[in-house]
Amino acid sequence: MRSIRPLEQPEPPKNGGTISAIQVQKKDQERCSLFLDGQFAFGLHMNLVADHGLRKGVQLDEERCRSLLSEDLYHKALKRCVDYLAYRPRSSSEIGQRLRELGVPDSTAEQVRERLNGLGYVNDERFARQWAASRQRSKGFGPRRLEMELIQKGISRDMAREAVNEICSEDDVHDQLTAQLAKARHRYRHEGNERKQEQKIIGFLTRRGFELGAIRDALRVTPS
Repeated sequence: MRSIRPLEQPEPPKNGGTISAIQVQKKDQERCSLFLDGQFAFGLHMNLVADHGLRKGVQLDEERCRSLLSEDLYHKALKRCVDYLAYRPRSSSEIGQRLRELGVPDSTAEQVRERLNGLGYVNDERFARQWAASRQRSKGFGPRRLEMELIQKGISRDMAREAVNEICSEDDVHDQLTAQLAKARHRYRHEGNERKQEQKIIGFLTRRGFELGAIRDALRVTPS
């Protein structure tokens, strides 16, 4: 698994300085470079520049620079989380883990989570339904496997069970089990010992999240 590089928090210039220039960054149009006394000092999100009335000639002491950088960390963390969500929906627990990996302080992490929730980007109930439906459709997993995966993603057991029950109708589970049983029989078709073949098939289907009783019923009624 690729390691996550923590967000860098630059040290403010000692004793601060006077803003001599503010330039929009070429690589990120939402960020500006601040120059103090003719030297690059640090970057800030453009919203902070506007909100704090930063302009040429404004004096910033070291403490105010530090405060601005602290606020800027929120914008950096928010962007990284939005990028993280762009690949696929995430649970609240996954977002929390990513913020810890980024080295974001708890207070700032809470701000980021609140903003993501407010924007509707993170919703555990919706995530649970989407994840269960996607994994059932793409992998053919049964209810137990889907529930286990959701719990591993930080979803509560009750919420995971509710989402899986909503997604997995009795007919759907039966159809998925039948399809997976055919796949298992094909996989272990060269096993000469009938008992060992059945044990391997049961193990395969159990790992894919189907109940043992349902598996045995399917084996009895479905010809090999």
